[in-house]
Amino acid sequence: MTEVKMENVTKRFGDKLVLDNININIADKELVVFVGPSGCGKSTAMRCVAGLEEITSGKVYIGDKVVNIMPSKDRDIAFIFQNYALYPHMTVYDNLAFGLRARKSIVDVDDPKAKPRKFRPDEIDEKVKVAARILKIEDLLKRKPTELSGGQQQRVAMGRAIVRQPKVFLMDEPLSNLDAKLRSHMRTELKRLQIDLGVTTIYVTHDQAEAMTLGDRIACMHEGIFQQIGTPEEVYDKPVNKFVAGFIGSPSMNFIEGKLDGSDFVTPVFSLNLPESMVTSILKNATDVNNIILGIRPEDIEDREFALNPSVENIVAVKVMVRENYGSDIFLSVLVDSIEFNARVNTATTASVDQRMDLVFDMSRVHIFDGKTEKNLTI
Repeated sequence: MTEVKMENVTKRFGDKLVLDNININIADKELVVFVGPSGCGKSTAMRCVAGLEEITSGKVYIGDKVVNIMPSKDRDIAFIFQNYALYPHMTVYDNLAFGLRARKSIVDVDDPKAKPRKFRPDEIDEKVKVAARILKIEDLLKRKPTELSGGQQQRVAMGRAIVRQPKVFLMDEPLSNLDAKLRSHMRTELKRLQIDLGVTTIYVTHDQAEAMTLGDRIACMHEGIFQQIGTPEEVYDKPVNKFVAGFIGSPSMNFIEGKLDGSDFVTPVFSLNLPESMVTSILKNATDVNNIILGIRPEDIEDREFALNPSVENIVAVKVMVRENYGSDIFLSVLVDSIEFNARVNTATTASVDQRMDLVFDMSRVHIFDGKTEKNLTI
């Protein structure tokens, strides 16, 4: 059982606070994605687990051991980097074997008094071939990195981590150098591989699509703080604040400023009737009901012609500014006076640029955020 825990971890670079008292428990065999915009601290958090950065305060656990002062080489972790970091003068086989040749093994893992020794050549050969078979790169073992595609190089980098048989995988945006099609394929392969190997994994990315598809849980980070930690479904459906709501989801959530008037969300140009439970929650939790923000995802706004049971109270007349056809989806950018937002509508819609149309808001899917604190008032 290998759990990873960060307990009240703070990291400063001089006067700059990079990690602000963060806490997270990562269970054995779990894949947790640290996601957030560039500069939010996610890579630094993972480097603190790896021992590549010294924490300012707090504790980092790998298993039941505090590893704050333990060197990286002794933490039994494998790091997969964004740029592959392969040795260009070595074959794929030698790249995979390099770490094992430099590393010591225990003669008998069941004997605590056993003395470390070098891996035998036959042991190295077996481990390399097993990793190559798992990653389907057996036919590449005699090639050098310059003879490989980007996807093949990434597989070799992953193989070098697999042969180590570490307690923890740490992956720092390993797919970001691949093209979109290959990145999608490798996401699937990486998830399958992590499940098959059963290794506790921390994965860092700024790509929310990667986070949603890969993670057992997502740790959404902003300004050195984990804003929300939860399953992809929890983070998507119940974002704790405006930042998480806007960062997770593509296209991102629409935000419209307004106020509460009775049971209506009111803007200068239109109003929407809120469910009673939402009104109660807003009245109870808002710092100022005259300063609230409605959030709704584009997929929860539909062309009136195709909406199920549209309510007159929640129909908004708009002008279409942009129409984007993705085949399986139609995205509209629309304008109501000075308020602009996006909708993902039925592909049969006849809406075109400069046309006026009616859109229906699914009010059961709306979120209301406090205008001052930006906290979600309706979860």
